[in-house]
Amino acid sequence: MAPAASSTPTFSSAHALLSTFQFERVLSEDPRTLLVYILGTAEPESATVPVPCILKLEKTPYEPAEVQALTSSDAWSKIETVTANDIYSTSLAWFAAGRSAPDVQISSICPATDKHIRKYSVQVSRLVRETPAVYEQTVKPYVDSIPASSMSWVYNILDGTAEAENVLFRDDDPETGFVLTPDLKWDQKTMSALYLLVLTQDRSIRSLRDLRSRHLPLLLNIRRECERVARERYGIDSGELRFFVHYQPTYYHFHVHIVHLSYVSFSGITVGQAHLLDDVIDALELELEAAQSGGPAPLQSWFERKTFTYSLGVEHPLYALLQGAASAPADGKLAQ
Repeated sequence: MAPAASSTPTFSSAHALLSTFQFERVLSEDPRTLLVYILGTAEPESATVPVPCILKLEKTPYEPAEVQALTSSDAWSKIETVTANDIYSTSLAWFAAGRSAPDVQISSICPATDKHIRKYSVQVSRLVRETPAVYEQTVKPYVDSIPASSMSWVYNILDGTAEAENVLFRDDDPETGFVLTPDLKWDQKTMSALYLLVLTQDRSIRSLRDLRSRHLPLLLNIRRECERVARERYGIDSGELRFFVHYQPTYYHFHVHIVHLSYVSFSGITVGQAHLLDDVIDALELELEAAQSGGPAPLQSWFERKTFTYSLGVEHPLYALLQGAASAPADGKLAQ
């Protein structure tokens, strides 16, 4: 029979525990939830030798009553601006001096539009099914209606007028070129939370729907050069990187997200939204192979023919348009 567990605490306080704790290594961490497990040794108050000890460190949620106070510059001992581009900016902030890592990343959108406010408000999401016909009749006109000014921050990066100091790689070829830069959501210090962004020089590609087999050199160039930069600059192997494309995207200039494989606890890689770049390349290569085999060439490309299923917030302006299209008769039938 196993002995009964002792009810006597091994440490009477956190101070007593931490005063004897000796760090050995990080067991695991989740950069999204700000959680880390640490292995070390500590000497219980009733013992004379150190024993293995695991510490779990987790940042606590914001207290609602204190949130307003955090919007004052007086709440922070130090604030360091990382980027400022058009209406967007990102800064790092410290509650107390002395730590190399910041306590909070502060991002801003100013002036914020109604679209921004709806996007970041709590809302219900629904799965929608976008057939090629729905894209042509509803989604494409919506994309065409978006003003070019909403892409100013993207063009600033491509033109080198903003965030030039953060650019990791630049290829100015109008067809196969792109700019690689850290994403604003990354603190540029935590490697397990690495998040990079690729913006293509070709401004005619707005989303996955616009990709054709002729864009294969561009996509292969992105994968090859970004793997090289990550290896040479950060010591990260290609097998540690996840390349993906969103559909629907947040903004309609073709871009590729690159994150560390450990960075999994965020909504941006959910099924139906994120499409692996390798799968995109494979689909286009199969399309090209079929076209070169001597058989009849398809009238449309793979991404023109594909039906996309994805989630959309009910406050998204596109959701209302899709709902209207689904209920409107088309040649005696409901739109599919």
